[in-house]
Amino acid sequence: MGDSLTLTGEVANLFVDVIDEVDKEIGENRTYGAGIGPHDEDDQIDALVTKVREQELFDGRISTAKSDSSEVRYPSGRSADLVIERDGEKEYCEAKLFRFQKANENPSSRGFSKVFNPYQDRNPRSFIHDVTKLAESDIRVTKTFLAPYYRPVNGAGTEIASREIAEKFANEVECWTEHKISIDAVAHFSGLQHDVHQRGAILVWNLEDQPDQWF
Repeated sequence: MGDSLTLTGEVANLFVDVIDEVDKEIGENRTYGAGIGPHDEDDQIDALVTKVREQELFDGRISTAKSDSSEVRYPSGRSADLVIERDGEKEYCEAKLFRFQKANENPSSRGFSKVFNPYQDRNPRSFIHDVTKLAESDIRVTKTFLAPYYRPVNGAGTEIASREIAEKFANEVECWTEHKISIDAVAHFSGLQHDVHQRGAILVWNLEDQPDQWF
């Protein structure tokens, strides 16, 4: 377990503890190949949370947008992707899949724009705008951001390490928004069964200017 500052960072490390099992059990996503890598972000995160729950690895509560939609709503009616609670602490988390290659190793322009496009502020909103959405929401709890990153094995991007992509995203957020985020956890995984989506890390950032919590 890393020395994470947030509950989300702790959960990221737990995701890595169970990802091999989830990879074997989740099955294929249509014709894109076996394993967790080809699945969409909601399915990946929900499967990882379900396995953490099954093994009772986290002594708190984790709610996901897919399985616990009523538990992740903001007071304004918006929703987060994850809500994590333990011992009176509560964190709202936005999540996005960092997968920049398709299952056939071709570059995924859509996958890249869903993360980095500063102009994509409507559905599907880019992760940069997800940061703004959560940062500016009237929630007096810790705000975090999580991304499963699949580092290419062949082709462009093989040299881009997980921490480097985490730093790149934090820099882009600072460049294109009024907010700053800090890297909280980089939890590496490797050896998954898909030929393309087999290694990477669960990345976590936290908002630097956290709101004062109301108790």
